[in-house]
Amino acid sequence: MTALANPRAVIGDNAEPESEPTPFQIAEKAVNDVCGEATLWLDGHPIDSQDLADGVANLLAEIRKAEKLADDTRVAENAPFDAGKAEVQRRYLPLIGDTKAVRGKTVLASLACKAALAPWLAAEDRRIKAEAAAAREEADRQRREAEEALRASDATNLAAREAAEALLHAAKRAEVTANVAGRQTATAGGSFGRAAGLRANWTATITDPTEAARTCWRDAQPEMLEFLQGWAERRVREGARTLPGFSIVLENKVA
Repeated sequence: MTALANPRAVIGDNAEPESEPTPFQIAEKAVNDVCGEATLWLDGHPIDSQDLADGVANLLAEIRKAEKLADDTRVAENAPFDAGKAEVQRRYLPLIGDTKAVRGKTVLASLACKAALAPWLAAEDRRIKAEAAAAREEADRQRREAEEALRASDATNLAAREAAEALLHAAKRAEVTANVAGRQTATAGGSFGRAAGLRANWTATITDPTEAARTCWRDAQPEMLEFLQGWAERRVREGARTLPGFSIVLENKVA
């Protein structure tokens, strides 16, 4: 039967119904609509009447409404991922966690290993350094003897000259040995990964706060100013209205 024979038949009857907009599309439309409206209102012309002020203020309320809709939608869309991530974190925390509240099994085991290794590695480090110092001292001694023998030898005395040259070669070998010894470090393991060893770690401790502040002011003035500004802003939020060295003024902002 054709469409003419069946007046109820309409072209497109078999088309899929339009799908409902997604939450994101709803939020996106709300934001785009209100921001498009803002473009019309905010054209650079100053507000010169109560009606115009009311209109812009109402527009601000609509912007906030659209922003809240978008943020609530974002939170809802993120919720399953956040819950899944939290669950993964919860399961792995007892194993490998390293936070103020929880230290996982691997963290505790690693700390125990390091605590057990530290005295032995420190003793090994002292032994290696002592051996390196002794090797360096011996190399220096042999070098001095060889140089003295060369100076004392007569160029016409072949045997004496050969003996001095032999001392010089021995001194060079001792120098190589001392260099190798100086590069040695105390380590343990290494069969299943990185060997454990001592790591140099320089730390700083304030001994004179006033002098430390002077040093920071001299060497890191921008960072110091940023810290001071942040500290003052926190104090003002807490209720401070006078701070020596700072100007505190009242500013009225649109809320």
